[in-house]
Amino acid sequence: MKQFNILVILLISLLAFSCQKDDSTDATNPLPAFEVGGIADTINLFTHQDTLRLSPAVADEKLYDYYWTNISANFVSLIGNQNKTDTLAFTKDISYPVMLDPGQYYLVLNIRDKKTGVVKLKKMIFNVSTLNNDGWYLIKDNNGKTDIDFIHKRGRIDNWIAFYNNGKSLEGHAVKGLFAGGMRRTLTSSDLYGGLIVLSDKDAGIYRVSNGVETYAYDSMFFGKPANRRPQNVFQPQASANLMLINDNKAYCMNKGALFTDLPQTYKPSQMAVVGAMDLGWDLNTKSVFCYNGTAYTGLGSNATELKNMNADLTWMAGFPGVRSVAFMLFKLPDGNGVLYKLNTLYGFLLGSGALIMARDTIASSHGLMNAGMIAGNYDADYIYYSIGSDIFMTDIATATERLQFTLPAGEVVTDIQHVKYPVPATNVVYTADYLAIATYNQGRYKVWLHRLSSTGTIQPLSQPTFEGDGRINTVIYMEQGQGSRVF
Repeated sequence: MKQFNILVILLISLLAFSCQKDDSTDATNPLPAFEVGGIADTINLFTHQDTLRLSPAVADEKLYDYYWTNISANFVSLIGNQNKTDTLAFTKDISYPVMLDPGQYYLVLNIRDKKTGVVKLKKMIFNVSTLNNDGWYLIKDNNGKTDIDFIHKRGRIDNWIAFYNNGKSLEGHAVKGLFAGGMRRTLTSSDLYGGLIVLSDKDAGIYRVSNGVETYAYDSMFFGKPANRRPQNVFQPQASANLMLINDNKAYCMNKGALFTDLPQTYKPSQMAVVGAMDLGWDLNTKSVFCYNGTAYTGLGSNATELKNMNADLTWMAGFPGVRSVAFMLFKLPDGNGVLYKLNTLYGFLLGSGALIMARDTIASSHGLMNAGMIAGNYDADYIYYSIGSDIFMTDIATATERLQFTLPAGEVVTDIQHVKYPVPATNVVYTADYLAIATYNQGRYKVWLHRLSSTGTIQPLSQPTFEGDGRINTVIYMEQGQGSRVF
Protein backbone atom coordinates (compact mmCIF):
# COMPACT_ATOMS: atom_id res chain seq x y z
CA MET A 1 0.00 0.00 0.00
CA LYS A 2 2.94 2.34 0.62
CA GLN A 3 3.98 1.93 -3.03
CA PHE A 4 0.41 2.51 -4.12
CA ASN A 5 0.21 5.80 -2.19
CA ILE A 6 3.51 6.92 -3.71
CA LEU A 7 2.11 6.10 -7.13
CA VAL A 8 -0.99 8.21 -6.51
CA ILE A 9 1.20 11.19 -5.54
CA LEU A 10 3.22 10.67 -8.71
CA LEU A 11 0.12 10.53 -10.89
CA ILE A 12 -1.34 13.64 -9.30
CA SER A 13 1.92 15.53 -9.79
CA LEU A 14 2.08 14.43 -13.43
CA LEU A 15 -1.45 15.67 -13.94
CA ALA A 16 -0.92 18.99 -12.19
CA PHE A 17 -0.41 20.78 -15.50
CA SER A 18 -4.10 20.17 -16.30
CA CYS A 19 -5.39 21.79 -13.09
CA GLN A 20 -6.34 25.47 -13.66
CA LYS A 21 -5.91 28.17 -11.01
CA ASP A 22 -8.36 30.93 -9.91
CA ASP A 23 -6.53 34.14 -10.96
CA SER A 24 -8.40 36.29 -8.46
CA THR A 25 -7.42 34.23 -5.44
CA ASP A 26 -4.25 32.54 -6.75
CA ALA A 27 -5.60 29.34 -5.18
CA THR A 28 -6.24 26.00 -6.83
CA ASN A 29 -9.92 25.25 -7.32
CA PRO A 30 -11.17 22.53 -4.96
CA LEU A 31 -11.91 19.06 -6.19
CA PRO A 32 -15.48 18.74 -7.46
CA ALA A 33 -17.82 16.76 -5.24
CA PHE A 34 -18.65 13.67 -7.27
CA GLU A 35 -18.64 9.96 -6.59
CA VAL A 36 -17.94 6.91 -8.75
CA GLY A 37 -19.84 3.64 -8.41
CA GLY A 38 -20.45 0.42 -10.25
CA ILE A 39 -16.85 -0.84 -10.34
CA ALA A 40 -14.93 -3.04 -7.89
CA ASP A 41 -11.75 -2.10 -6.05
CA THR A 42 -9.99 -5.26 -7.31
CA ILE A 43 -10.24 -6.77 -10.80
CA ASN A 44 -8.89 -10.21 -11.79
CA LEU A 45 -8.58 -11.19 -15.47
CA PHE A 46 -6.59 -13.52 -17.76
CA THR A 47 -4.20 -12.08 -20.33
CA HIS A 48 -4.77 -12.93 -24.01
CA GLN A 49 -8.14 -14.39 -23.01
CA ASP A 50 -10.33 -11.80 -21.28
CA THR A 51 -11.52 -8.30 -22.07
CA LEU A 52 -11.58 -5.58 -19.41
CA ARG A 53 -15.16 -4.24 -19.54
CA LEU A 54 -16.18 -1.56 -17.05
CA SER A 55 -19.09 0.91 -17.03
CA PRO A 56 -18.69 3.20 -14.00
CA ALA A 57 -21.64 5.18 -12.71
CA VAL A 58 -20.83 8.90 -12.38
CA ALA A 59 -23.38 11.48 -11.32
CA ASP A 60 -23.75 14.32 -13.87
CA GLU A 61 -21.40 12.38 -16.11
CA LYS A 62 -21.63 14.87 -18.99
CA LEU A 63 -19.77 17.46 -16.90
CA TYR A 64 -16.55 15.47 -17.15
CA ASP A 65 -13.96 14.05 -19.53
CA TYR A 66 -12.55 10.58 -18.86
CA TYR A 67 -9.44 8.54 -19.51
CA TRP A 68 -8.07 5.27 -18.14
CA THR A 69 -4.42 4.73 -17.21
CA ASN A 70 -2.55 1.62 -16.13
CA ILE A 71 0.89 1.03 -14.59
CA SER A 72 2.69 -2.06 -13.33
CA ALA A 73 2.94 -2.44 -9.56
CA ASN A 74 6.45 -3.82 -10.03
CA PHE A 75 8.52 -0.78 -9.12
CA VAL A 76 10.85 0.09 -6.26
CA SER A 77 10.99 3.89 -6.08
CA LEU A 78 10.18 7.00 -8.03
CA ILE A 79 13.84 7.74 -8.70
CA GLY A 80 14.96 5.90 -11.80
CA ASN A 81 11.68 4.00 -12.14
CA GLN A 82 11.36 2.87 -15.75
CA ASN A 83 7.74 1.71 -15.58
CA LYS A 84 5.53 3.20 -18.25
CA THR A 85 2.06 4.55 -17.61
CA ASP A 86 -0.21 3.36 -20.41
CA THR A 87 -3.38 5.16 -21.44
CA LEU A 88 -5.98 2.54 -22.28
CA ALA A 89 -9.05 4.60 -23.28
CA PHE A 90 -10.48 8.12 -23.45
CA THR A 91 -14.05 7.16 -22.63
CA LYS A 92 -16.05 6.61 -19.46
CA ASP A 93 -16.80 3.01 -20.37
CA ILE A 94 -13.87 0.79 -21.25
CA SER A 95 -13.65 -2.37 -23.37
CA TYR A 96 -9.97 -3.33 -23.49
CA PRO A 97 -8.71 -6.77 -24.68
CA VAL A 98 -6.13 -7.70 -22.04
CA MET A 99 -2.73 -8.31 -23.65
CA LEU A 100 -0.58 -7.43 -20.62
CA ASP A 101 2.14 -9.55 -19.06
CA PRO A 102 0.90 -11.44 -15.99
CA GLY A 103 1.31 -9.50 -12.76
CA GLN A 104 -0.29 -6.85 -10.61
CA TYR A 105 -1.17 -3.41 -11.99
CA TYR A 106 -2.76 -0.20 -10.79
CA LEU A 107 -5.72 0.74 -12.97
CA VAL A 108 -6.91 4.35 -12.64
CA LEU A 109 -10.05 6.05 -13.96
CA ASN A 110 -9.18 9.73 -14.41
CA ILE A 111 -12.24 12.01 -14.24
CA ARG A 112 -11.55 15.59 -15.38
CA ASP A 113 -13.97 18.39 -14.60
CA LYS A 114 -14.55 20.22 -17.91
CA LYS A 115 -14.99 23.60 -16.20
CA THR A 116 -12.12 23.63 -13.72
CA GLY A 117 -9.74 21.11 -15.24
CA VAL A 118 -9.44 19.39 -11.87
CA VAL A 119 -8.92 15.64 -12.09
CA LYS A 120 -10.19 13.07 -9.63
CA LEU A 121 -8.78 9.54 -9.58
CA LYS A 122 -10.62 6.28 -9.02
CA LYS A 123 -7.97 3.68 -8.23
CA MET A 124 -8.25 -0.14 -8.64
CA ILE A 125 -5.98 -3.12 -8.15
CA PHE A 126 -5.75 -4.96 -11.50
CA ASN A 127 -4.46 -8.54 -11.22
CA VAL A 128 -3.55 -10.08 -14.57
CA SER A 129 -3.13 -13.86 -14.61
CA THR A 130 -2.25 -16.34 -17.34
CA LEU A 131 -3.82 -19.62 -18.33
CA ASN A 132 -0.41 -20.73 -19.57
CA ASN A 133 0.78 -21.88 -16.16
CA ASP A 134 -1.34 -25.03 -15.95
CA GLY A 135 -2.00 -27.64 -18.60
CA TRP A 136 -0.57 -29.84 -21.35
CA TYR A 137 1.88 -28.57 -23.97
CA LEU A 138 1.96 -30.74 -27.08
CA ILE A 139 4.89 -29.97 -29.40
CA LYS A 140 3.89 -30.84 -32.95
CA ASP A 141 4.47 -30.22 -36.63
CA ASN A 142 1.84 -29.69 -39.28
CA ASN A 143 2.25 -28.82 -42.97
CA GLY A 144 5.95 -28.04 -42.59
CA LYS A 145 5.54 -25.84 -39.47
CA THR A 146 6.41 -26.61 -35.86
CA ASP A 147 4.21 -25.25 -33.07
CA ILE A 148 2.48 -26.19 -29.81
CA ASP A 149 -1.09 -27.08 -28.93
CA PHE A 150 -1.79 -26.03 -25.33
CA ILE A 151 -4.69 -27.67 -23.51
CA HIS A 152 -5.90 -26.24 -20.20
CA LYS A 153 -8.95 -26.51 -17.94
CA ARG A 154 -10.88 -23.76 -19.70
CA GLY A 155 -10.14 -24.93 -23.23
CA ARG A 156 -7.15 -24.90 -25.55
CA ILE A 157 -4.87 -22.67 -27.60
CA ASP A 158 -3.90 -24.35 -30.86
CA ASN A 159 -0.64 -23.17 -32.44
CA TRP A 160 0.38 -21.49 -29.19
CA ILE A 161 3.62 -20.08 -30.62
CA ALA A 162 1.86 -18.37 -33.51
CA PHE A 163 -0.93 -17.18 -31.19
CA TYR A 164 1.50 -15.12 -29.11
CA ASN A 165 4.02 -14.19 -31.83
CA ASN A 166 2.08 -12.47 -34.60
CA GLY A 167 1.16 -15.68 -36.40
CA LYS A 168 4.77 -16.93 -36.72
CA SER A 169 5.44 -20.63 -36.12
CA LEU A 170 8.83 -22.32 -36.53
CA GLU A 171 9.73 -23.58 -39.98
CA GLY A 172 10.34 -27.30 -40.39
CA HIS A 173 9.45 -30.54 -38.63
CA ALA A 174 9.40 -30.84 -34.85
CA VAL A 175 12.56 -32.20 -33.21
CA LYS A 176 11.98 -31.67 -29.48
CA GLY A 177 10.43 -29.44 -26.85
CA LEU A 178 11.65 -28.83 -23.31
CA PHE A 179 10.67 -26.83 -20.22
CA ALA A 180 13.53 -24.94 -18.55
CA GLY A 181 13.02 -22.98 -15.34
CA GLY A 182 15.13 -20.07 -14.13
CA MET A 183 15.60 -18.48 -17.54
CA ARG A 184 16.76 -14.85 -17.57
CA ARG A 185 17.71 -12.24 -20.17
CA THR A 186 21.01 -11.25 -18.54
CA LEU A 187 23.34 -12.89 -16.03
CA THR A 188 22.45 -10.33 -13.37
CA SER A 189 18.73 -10.11 -14.04
CA SER A 190 16.39 -10.87 -11.13
CA ASP A 191 13.53 -11.43 -13.58
CA LEU A 192 13.52 -15.23 -13.71
CA TYR A 193 11.00 -16.96 -15.94
CA GLY A 194 9.94 -20.38 -17.08
CA GLY A 195 10.88 -21.05 -20.68
CA LEU A 196 9.73 -23.46 -23.36
CA ILE A 197 12.52 -24.37 -25.77
CA VAL A 198 11.23 -25.73 -29.06
CA LEU A 199 13.38 -27.18 -31.86
CA SER A 200 12.49 -27.96 -35.44
CA ASP A 201 14.90 -29.40 -37.97
CA LYS A 202 15.29 -25.89 -39.42
CA ASP A 203 14.75 -23.50 -36.52
CA ALA A 204 14.61 -23.01 -32.76
CA GLY A 205 13.03 -20.62 -30.28
CA ILE A 206 12.79 -20.01 -26.53
CA TYR A 207 9.43 -18.73 -25.29
CA ARG A 208 8.39 -17.22 -21.99
CA VAL A 209 5.64 -19.43 -20.57
CA SER A 210 3.70 -16.65 -18.87
CA ASN A 211 3.02 -14.64 -22.01
CA GLY A 212 4.18 -16.87 -24.87
CA VAL A 213 6.56 -14.25 -26.25
CA GLU A 214 9.75 -15.40 -27.99
CA THR A 215 12.75 -14.36 -25.88
CA TYR A 216 15.42 -15.99 -28.08
CA ALA A 217 15.29 -16.86 -31.76
CA TYR A 218 17.77 -19.25 -33.39
CA ASP A 219 19.72 -16.32 -34.84
CA SER A 220 20.05 -14.61 -31.44
CA MET A 221 20.76 -17.51 -29.06
CA PHE A 222 24.44 -18.22 -29.95
CA PHE A 223 27.62 -16.26 -29.27
CA GLY A 224 28.76 -17.52 -32.66
CA LYS A 225 25.96 -18.73 -34.89
CA PRO A 226 26.62 -22.25 -36.25
CA ALA A 227 27.57 -22.60 -39.90
CA ASN A 228 24.77 -25.12 -40.45
CA ARG A 229 21.24 -24.57 -39.18
CA ARG A 230 20.43 -28.08 -37.95
CA PRO A 231 19.03 -28.31 -34.39
CA GLN A 232 19.03 -31.90 -33.13
CA ASN A 233 18.48 -31.96 -29.36
CA VAL A 234 18.11 -29.79 -26.27
CA PHE A 235 18.36 -31.01 -22.68
CA GLN A 236 18.29 -29.54 -19.17
CA PRO A 237 21.16 -30.76 -16.95
CA GLN A 238 20.63 -31.29 -13.25
CA ALA A 239 22.86 -28.24 -12.79
CA SER A 240 19.90 -26.14 -13.83
CA ALA A 241 21.87 -22.91 -14.33
CA ASN A 242 22.91 -24.37 -17.70
CA LEU A 243 21.07 -25.50 -20.82
CA MET A 244 22.56 -27.84 -23.44
CA LEU A 245 21.94 -27.92 -27.19
CA ILE A 246 23.19 -30.13 -30.03
CA ASN A 247 23.22 -28.60 -33.51
CA ASP A 248 24.76 -30.29 -36.56
CA ASN A 249 26.56 -32.80 -34.29
CA LYS A 250 28.21 -30.04 -32.27
CA ALA A 251 27.45 -29.36 -28.60
CA TYR A 252 26.63 -25.94 -27.09
CA CYS A 253 26.13 -24.82 -23.50
CA MET A 254 24.11 -21.80 -22.31
CA ASN A 255 24.71 -20.29 -18.90
CA LYS A 256 21.19 -18.94 -18.42
CA GLY A 257 21.31 -15.21 -18.93
CA ALA A 258 24.01 -15.49 -21.57
CA LEU A 259 24.05 -17.26 -24.96
CA PHE A 260 25.00 -20.70 -26.23
CA THR A 261 28.74 -21.20 -26.56
CA ASP A 262 30.26 -24.13 -28.42
CA LEU A 263 32.16 -26.87 -26.65
CA PRO A 264 35.63 -27.98 -27.84
CA GLN A 265 35.64 -30.30 -30.85
CA THR A 266 36.92 -33.21 -28.75
CA TYR A 267 34.01 -35.38 -29.87
CA LYS A 268 31.46 -35.52 -32.64
CA PRO A 269 28.31 -35.85 -30.52
CA SER A 270 25.35 -37.88 -31.66
CA GLN A 271 22.00 -36.13 -31.42
CA MET A 272 21.19 -38.50 -28.53
CA ALA A 273 21.95 -37.42 -24.97
CA VAL A 274 20.48 -38.09 -21.54
CA VAL A 275 20.67 -36.42 -18.14
CA GLY A 276 22.39 -37.80 -15.06
CA ALA A 277 24.63 -36.24 -12.41
CA MET A 278 26.59 -35.46 -15.56
CA ASP A 279 24.93 -35.76 -18.95
CA LEU A 280 25.77 -38.73 -21.15
CA GLY A 281 26.49 -38.51 -24.87
CA TRP A 282 27.74 -40.70 -27.70
CA ASP A 283 30.75 -39.89 -29.86
CA LEU A 284 30.17 -40.82 -33.50
CA ASN A 285 33.90 -40.82 -34.28
CA THR A 286 35.21 -43.19 -31.62
CA LYS A 287 31.90 -44.91 -30.84
CA SER A 288 32.35 -44.17 -27.16
CA VAL A 289 30.13 -42.97 -24.33
CA PHE A 290 31.28 -39.71 -22.72
CA CYS A 291 29.95 -37.07 -20.28
CA TYR A 292 28.99 -33.46 -20.83
CA ASN A 293 30.16 -31.30 -17.94
CA GLY A 294 28.97 -27.74 -18.55
CA THR A 295 31.22 -26.13 -21.16
CA ALA A 296 33.61 -29.11 -21.17
CA TYR A 297 33.64 -32.86 -21.62
CA THR A 298 34.58 -35.56 -19.12
CA GLY A 299 35.56 -39.06 -20.19
CA LEU A 300 34.18 -42.06 -18.34
CA GLY A 301 36.44 -43.74 -15.82
CA SER A 302 38.17 -47.11 -15.86
CA ASN A 303 34.93 -48.80 -14.83
CA ALA A 304 33.52 -48.12 -18.34
CA THR A 305 36.08 -49.75 -20.62
CA GLU A 306 33.46 -51.69 -22.57
CA LEU A 307 31.56 -48.46 -23.33
CA LYS A 308 34.56 -47.01 -25.16
CA ASN A 309 35.66 -47.74 -28.74
CA MET A 310 32.70 -50.05 -29.18
CA ASN A 311 32.05 -52.18 -32.23
CA ALA A 312 28.39 -51.16 -32.12
CA ASP A 313 25.97 -48.35 -32.90
CA LEU A 314 23.82 -46.59 -30.31
CA THR A 315 20.14 -46.90 -31.26
CA TRP A 316 18.36 -45.58 -28.14
CA MET A 317 19.10 -44.11 -24.73
CA ALA A 318 17.03 -42.77 -21.83
CA GLY A 319 18.06 -41.08 -18.59
CA PHE A 320 16.18 -40.82 -15.30
CA PRO A 321 17.97 -38.21 -13.17
CA GLY A 322 17.34 -37.30 -9.55
CA VAL A 323 16.28 -39.86 -6.98
CA ARG A 324 16.65 -42.79 -9.42
CA SER A 325 19.83 -41.73 -11.26
CA VAL A 326 19.98 -44.46 -13.87
CA ALA A 327 20.24 -44.56 -17.66
CA PHE A 328 19.41 -47.17 -20.29
CA MET A 329 21.40 -47.60 -23.51
CA LEU A 330 20.60 -49.94 -26.40
CA PHE A 331 23.33 -50.79 -28.93
CA LYS A 332 23.12 -52.66 -32.22
CA LEU A 333 25.99 -55.02 -33.03
CA PRO A 334 27.23 -55.76 -36.58
CA ASP A 335 25.40 -59.11 -36.58
CA GLY A 336 22.06 -57.44 -35.87
CA ASN A 337 21.88 -58.48 -32.24
CA GLY A 338 21.79 -55.89 -29.50
CA VAL A 339 23.15 -55.11 -26.05
CA LEU A 340 21.04 -53.29 -23.45
CA TYR A 341 22.83 -51.56 -20.56
CA LYS A 342 21.59 -50.11 -17.31
CA LEU A 343 24.02 -47.53 -15.88
CA ASN A 344 24.38 -45.80 -12.52
CA THR A 345 24.55 -42.07 -13.30
CA LEU A 346 25.63 -40.73 -9.91
CA TYR A 347 28.82 -38.62 -9.99
CA GLY A 348 31.17 -41.10 -8.41
CA PHE A 349 30.21 -43.93 -10.75
CA LEU A 350 30.51 -41.73 -13.85
CA LEU A 351 33.97 -40.64 -12.70
CA GLY A 352 35.22 -44.20 -12.25
CA SER A 353 34.29 -45.26 -8.72
CA GLY A 354 32.20 -48.41 -8.24
CA ALA A 355 30.17 -50.45 -10.68
CA LEU A 356 28.92 -48.09 -13.38
CA ILE A 357 27.24 -50.93 -15.31
CA MET A 358 24.36 -52.17 -13.17
CA ALA A 359 22.94 -54.65 -15.70
CA ARG A 360 23.68 -55.92 -19.21
CA ASP A 361 21.43 -57.98 -21.49
CA THR A 362 22.08 -59.47 -24.91
CA ILE A 363 19.07 -58.82 -27.16
CA ALA A 364 18.44 -61.13 -30.10
CA SER A 365 18.01 -59.54 -33.50
CA SER A 366 14.49 -61.00 -33.59
CA HIS A 367 13.49 -59.18 -30.40
CA GLY A 368 11.01 -56.36 -30.84
CA LEU A 369 13.38 -53.81 -29.32
CA MET A 370 15.72 -54.26 -32.27
CA ASN A 371 12.92 -53.46 -34.69
CA ALA A 372 10.94 -50.89 -32.68
CA GLY A 373 9.57 -47.62 -33.98
CA MET A 374 9.38 -45.54 -30.76
CA ILE A 375 10.92 -46.55 -27.40
CA ALA A 376 10.55 -45.14 -23.88
CA GLY A 377 11.54 -46.11 -20.36
CA ASN A 378 9.78 -46.04 -17.00
CA TYR A 379 11.13 -43.63 -14.41
CA ASP A 380 10.16 -45.83 -11.48
CA ALA A 381 11.30 -49.29 -12.55
CA ASP A 382 13.23 -51.26 -15.16
CA TYR A 383 10.46 -51.44 -17.76
CA ILE A 384 10.75 -50.40 -21.39
CA TYR A 385 7.85 -49.67 -23.74
CA TYR A 386 8.01 -49.71 -27.52
CA SER A 387 5.90 -49.80 -30.66
CA ILE A 388 6.05 -52.26 -33.53
CA GLY A 389 3.54 -51.12 -36.09
CA SER A 390 0.26 -50.70 -34.22
CA ASP A 391 1.30 -53.00 -31.34
CA ILE A 392 2.56 -51.62 -28.01
CA PHE A 393 4.91 -53.92 -26.09
CA MET A 394 6.60 -53.90 -22.69
CA THR A 395 9.84 -55.62 -21.73
CA ASP A 396 12.13 -55.48 -18.69
CA ILE A 397 15.83 -55.32 -18.01
CA ALA A 398 15.98 -58.53 -15.99
CA THR A 399 14.45 -61.01 -18.43
CA ALA A 400 13.96 -59.10 -21.73
CA THR A 401 10.61 -60.90 -22.02
CA GLU A 402 8.23 -59.24 -24.49
CA ARG A 403 4.66 -58.61 -23.35
CA LEU A 404 2.06 -57.25 -25.76
CA GLN A 405 0.05 -54.55 -23.98
CA PHE A 406 -2.50 -53.62 -26.64
CA THR A 407 -3.00 -52.94 -30.33
CA LEU A 408 -3.86 -49.43 -31.50
CA PRO A 409 -6.76 -48.74 -33.87
CA ALA A 410 -6.05 -49.33 -37.54
CA GLY A 411 -4.08 -46.60 -39.28
CA GLU A 412 -2.58 -45.07 -36.11
CA VAL A 413 1.21 -44.54 -36.34
CA VAL A 414 3.09 -44.00 -33.06
CA THR A 415 5.12 -40.76 -33.07
CA ASP A 416 6.05 -40.43 -29.38
CA ILE A 417 6.13 -42.46 -26.15
CA GLN A 418 7.06 -40.79 -22.83
CA HIS A 419 6.71 -41.38 -19.12
CA VAL A 420 5.35 -38.02 -17.93
CA LYS A 421 5.69 -37.33 -14.20
CA TYR A 422 5.01 -34.12 -12.29
CA PRO A 423 6.41 -32.71 -10.06
CA VAL A 424 10.00 -33.51 -10.98
CA PRO A 425 10.68 -36.79 -9.14
CA ALA A 426 11.99 -36.35 -5.61
CA THR A 427 11.68 -38.05 -2.23
CA ASN A 428 8.20 -37.97 -0.64
CA VAL A 429 6.59 -36.22 -3.61
CA VAL A 430 2.89 -36.64 -4.41
CA TYR A 431 2.59 -36.80 -8.19
CA THR A 432 -0.26 -34.91 -9.82
CA ALA A 433 0.60 -36.29 -13.25
CA ASP A 434 1.94 -39.81 -13.76
CA TYR A 435 1.16 -41.22 -17.20
CA LEU A 436 2.66 -43.10 -20.08
CA ALA A 437 1.88 -40.72 -22.92
CA ILE A 438 1.52 -42.34 -26.34
CA ALA A 439 0.99 -40.07 -29.35
CA THR A 440 -0.25 -41.37 -32.69
CA TYR A 441 -0.79 -39.89 -36.15
CA ASN A 442 -3.33 -40.73 -38.83
CA GLN A 443 -4.27 -38.76 -41.96
CA GLY A 444 -3.12 -35.36 -40.71
CA ARG A 445 -4.51 -35.72 -37.19
CA TYR A 446 -2.90 -36.64 -33.88
CA LYS A 447 -4.20 -38.47 -30.85
CA VAL A 448 -2.56 -38.44 -27.41
CA TRP A 449 -3.36 -41.28 -25.04
CA LEU A 450 -2.50 -40.74 -21.34
CA HIS A 451 -2.28 -44.23 -19.83
CA ARG A 452 -1.94 -45.05 -16.15
CA LEU A 453 0.78 -47.57 -15.27
CA SER A 454 0.32 -50.38 -12.77
CA SER A 455 2.85 -51.15 -10.05
CA THR A 456 4.13 -54.00 -12.25
CA GLY A 457 4.60 -51.67 -15.23
CA THR A 458 1.64 -52.82 -17.31
CA ILE A 459 -0.21 -50.16 -19.30
CA GLN A 460 -3.83 -49.62 -18.32
CA PRO A 461 -5.92 -49.40 -21.50
CA LEU A 462 -8.05 -46.48 -22.69
CA SER A 463 -11.14 -46.64 -24.83
CA GLN A 464 -10.69 -43.12 -26.19
CA PRO A 465 -7.71 -40.77 -26.70
CA THR A 466 -7.24 -38.00 -24.15
CA PHE A 467 -6.47 -35.26 -26.71
CA GLU A 468 -6.85 -34.87 -30.46
CA GLY A 469 -5.80 -32.22 -32.97
CA ASP A 470 -4.15 -31.37 -36.26
CA GLY A 471 -0.56 -32.41 -36.95
CA ARG A 472 1.98 -34.89 -35.57
CA ILE A 473 3.08 -34.88 -31.90
CA ASN A 474 6.78 -34.99 -31.04
CA THR A 475 6.94 -34.14 -27.30
CA VAL A 476 4.47 -33.94 -24.40
CA ILE A 477 5.03 -31.58 -21.43
CA TYR A 478 2.78 -31.16 -18.41
CA MET A 479 2.83 -27.90 -16.43
CA GLU A 480 1.52 -26.66 -13.08
CA GLN A 481 1.97 -23.17 -11.62
CA GLY A 482 4.41 -22.29 -14.38
CA GLN A 483 6.70 -25.29 -13.75
CA GLY A 484 6.97 -28.11 -16.29
CA SER A 485 7.69 -31.82 -16.29
CA ARG A 486 11.06 -33.19 -17.37
CA VAL A 487 11.30 -34.95 -20.70
CA PHE A 488 12.74 -38.40 -19.98
